[in-house]
Amino acid sequence: MAVELDGNVRMRGDTGPGVGVKILAEEGRLRLISGNELVGDWVVGDIGVNALNEGFNIKAEGEEFVLRTADDAAFAEELGIMAVSPRLGRRLAARHNPEVPDAAPEPPQISSNLAAVGFAVAGALVVLGGTFLNITAPPNAALLRGGAGGGGFEFWLAFTIGGILMIAMAYVMSIGTRSARAIASLSLLGVVVAFGFAVSRSSAGAGEITAYGFIAGGLVVGVAVLVSGSLRQGE
Repeated sequence: MAVELDGNVRMRGDTGPGVGVKILAEEGRLRLISGNELVGDWVVGDIGVNALNEGFNIKAEGEEFVLRTADDAAFAEELGIMAVSPRLGRRLAARHNPEVPDAAPEPPQISSNLAAVGFAVAGALVVLGGTFLNITAPPNAALLRGGAGGGGFEFWLAFTIGGILMIAMAYVMSIGTRSARAIASLSLLGVVVAFGFAVSRSSAGAGEITAYGFIAGGLVVGVAVLVSGSLRQGE
C-alpha cells in the first residue's frame, strides 16, 4: 500500500529548518520530492533507516540526513522498520489496536417496588380496621352521624374508602407516575384526620380498640414509607 506524506528533510548535524518535501513510499522504494525536483529515489533495502525520537535517520549514497514526516507510524509501517523509538512504538501500537468496543450497556436496574408494597400494606390495614369498625359498631348508630355512642360506625366508611384509595395509590407508585407520591400523601393525610376525629368520639370498646389498632398500624407504615422515600430523593 503506497504512502504519500508531507515531510521535512535536513542533513545530519545541520541546525537549519530543512527543506519541505513530499514523501512517496511504495513497493519497496522511497522517493523524496521538493517542488518539481526529485531529491532522492532509493530502494529501501539499499539504504539505512533508523527511527529517532522525532523522525528518521536515513543513510543513502554516502550521505546521512534526518527525515521528519507528518505520520511517522504510517511511514515506518510501509517501510517495515522494526527498530523503533518508544514514541513511535506507541504510535504503531495505537495504529494497529482495534477500536475499543463500546461497553455493553448495563442491564436496567429494576426499580424497587418496596415503597409501593409497603403503602399497599398500609392501605390494607386501614381497610381492615374500617371493616372491624363496621362490625363492632353499635347496631342502632346512624351512618356518618356525630355524637357519643356512634363513634365507630360513623367513620368506618371513611376508613374503608381511604384504605382503598391508598392501595390504588400504591399501584400508581409502582408504575412510576411522578405525582403518585404527592397524591398518596394527601390520601394518607385524609385518613389521619379521620382517625383523629374517630378516636376523639370513640366509646373505647374492645372491638373499636382492635379496629383502631389496625388503622393506626396502617398509618404508621404509610408515614414510614413516604418519609423514607422523601429522604432518598433528597440525598
